Amino acid sequence: MPSNSANEGDQLELRSSGIEVLGELPWGSHFCNFFESKEDLLQILVPYFKAGLLSNEYCLWITSDPVSVEDAYDALRNEMHDFDDYQKNQQIVILSHTDWYLKDQTFVPDIVINGWYEQLNLSLTKGFDGMRVSGNEAWLERDMWKNFIDYERSLNDSLKEHRMIVLCTYPLDKCDAQAVFDVSQVHEIAVSKRKGNWEIVEVPAIKKTKSQLASDKKELEEKVTERTKELSLINSKLIQEIEQHKRTRDTLLRTEARLRTVFDVTDTAYLLLESDLTILLFNHRAADYVKKVFSWYLKTGDNIQDFLTADRKLLLADRVQRAVKGEQVTFETRYDLADNLSFWYDIRLFPIPNEEKEIFGLVLACTDITERKQLEIQLEQERMERQLQITDAVITAEENERQEIGRELHDNIQQILASARLFLSMINKENSSEPPFLYQRQTDELISTAIHEIRNLSHSMITPFMEKTTLKEAIEKVIYNITSTSDIKINLETAGLDEEKLSEKLRLTVYRIIQEQFSNILKYAKASAVSLNIVQDDEQLTLTIQDNGIGFDTSKKATGIGLMNIKARASLFNGEVTIRSSPGQGFALSVVMKLS
Repeated sequence: MPSNSANEGDQLELRSSGIEVLGELPWGSHFCNFFESKEDLLQILVPYFKAGLLSNEYCLWITSDPVSVEDAYDALRNEMHDFDDYQKNQQIVILSHTDWYLKDQTFVPDIVINGWYEQLNLSLTKGFDGMRVSGNEAWLERDMWKNFIDYERSLNDSLKEHRMIVLCTYPLDKCDAQAVFDVSQVHEIAVSKRKGNWEIVEVPAIKKTKSQLASDKKELEEKVTERTKELSLINSKLIQEIEQHKRTRDTLLRTEARLRTVFDVTDTAYLLLESDLTILLFNHRAADYVKKVFSWYLKTGDNIQDFLTADRKLLLADRVQRAVKGEQVTFETRYDLADNLSFWYDIRLFPIPNEEKEIFGLVLACTDITERKQLEIQLEQERMERQLQITDAVITAEENERQEIGRELHDNIQQILASARLFLSMINKENSSEPPFLYQRQTDELISTAIHEIRNLSHSMITPFMEKTTLKEAIEKVIYNITSTSDIKINLETAGLDEEKLSEKLRLTVYRIIQEQFSNILKYAKASAVSLNIVQDDEQLTLTIQDNGIGFDTSKKATGIGLMNIKARASLFNGEVTIRSSPGQGFALSVVMKLS
C-alpha cells in the first residue's frame, strides 16, 4: 500500500491551488477563507476543486449553508463540461456537514481527523496523487467553538506529514474579531474576498515559513557554490587524466611502431598489453599460439583474462603484479591438450615505462620450447634408468662381494679352528715332541684369533636386522664399536623416527650409508667429533652426518667409491645427496629419501 506520508521531496512538490492570489501550494498546506456571501464562497471553492481534479487529486467537499450538496455539484458541472466523468470515476465526493462532522449528532475531533487520513490512504491506493479537502464551518455554534479550534490546531500540526491540502471556510458574519484571530492562528494563511478585492492575512506560521525559505535558499546557494568547486576540481583532474591517457596512447603507438618489424619476422609470439592486460597488438605467432592452446581467435581489444582458465589466471596474477612494478618476469609453463598432447612455453613479461618511468603497459613474449623440454625429459628418463640399473648392479655386486668375502673368511676361520683342534689333540699324546703347555698356549691363541675374526665379520658383513634388532640399536652398536676403539666422539639424535613406517630395504640402506660414511671418516677425516641426525616425517627421512675433520675441496673430483656407493643406495628411494665441505672446515653429508 502506498504511504500517505509526505517526505522532503513531496513537501517541495508544488500543487496548483486554483486560487489566483495563492498560486501554487505544497502538500500539507492548511489555509482558511472568510466569505461574505454564497457567490464569494463558490468563486473560491469551484476553481480550488477544479485544479485538484485536473491534477489527479481525490477531492472531498464538506458543505454547509449557504451552499448545499446539490449547489456544489451544479456549480462544478457548470464550470467543467466533463465533470460527470470525474464523478463517475469517484474522484470527487461532496457531503453535508452533518454526514461528516456530526455523525451521531456529536462532533468528535479525533474521529474527524482519522476520517480525513483514512480517505487519504484510500485515494492513494486507487492511484491518486493525494487528496484535496474543503470544509464549510458555517454550522458551528458558539458553545462548540473552543473544541473546534483545538481540532483545527491538531489537524494543522499533523498535516505537514501527509499528501493533503485543506481549505477551511468560515462565514464572516458569524465571526467577531476574536474568532477571526483564533481561526487565523491555527492556519498557515487566511484569505478573504471583499468587494471584489482579495485580502491575505499572514499569520506567524507563514512568516516563519518565509524566513525558513530564505534560510533554505541561502543554504542551497552555499551548497551549490561548494559543489561547483568540487565539480571544477573533478573536471580539472579528469582533463589531466585524459591528457595522461593521450600521452600513454601515443607512447604505446610509438612502441608499436618499433616492435612491428620484430613482431612480424620472429618465431616468438608477442602481445603488447595495457596494464589491465587488454591486448593492443599481437603478431601472427601469438594468434596461432592462442588458437592452438585455448581454441580462441585472438583480436585487438581482447583481454588475456577472457580465455585463461581460473587456475591460469591465479598463476598469472602474481607475475603480472611483479611486472607492473618494474620487474622482468620469466617462467616456463606446460599445457596439456587432448590426445595426450603437451606443449611447453617459455613466457617472459617485460614492463613498458613512459617518460616519467611509470609502467603503463607490458610486453608478453612466448616461445615454444616443447622440443627442448621433450628432449630434456627423455634424457632425464634415460639417465634415471641407467642410474637405477647401475645402482642395482652396484648394490647387487656389493652384496655378492660381501657374501663371498664372508664365505672366504668363514673358511679361514674354520681352518683356524681346525688347527686349534689339532693342537688341542696333541696335548694328551705321550710321544709328542713339545711339552703340553706349548700346545695349550697355541690352541688358546688360535681360538682367540677365531673369536676376533667372527666378531668383526658379524658386525661388518651380516645385516644387523637379521638378528631382530632395530635400526637405532644397530646404529648405536656401530657407534659403540667405533668410540670403543678410537678417540672419536659421536653424538646421535633422532626426531620422529618410526621404524614401523620404514621398509626393510630402506632401513638397510640407511644402515649401510651410515657404515660407509663412518668408514670414510675413520679413513680420511682425522676428525675428533661426529654428529649424526635422523629426522623422519610423513613423506621422507633425512639423514645428516657432520664431522670436524680436515675436509676437502668439493670442486675436485673424488677418486674413492664411498660417496658413489652412498649416492647409488639413495637413488633407489629417489634420494637427494648433498655434501658440503672445504679444506680445514670438516665435512657434512645430507641424504633425503622418500618413504614411499
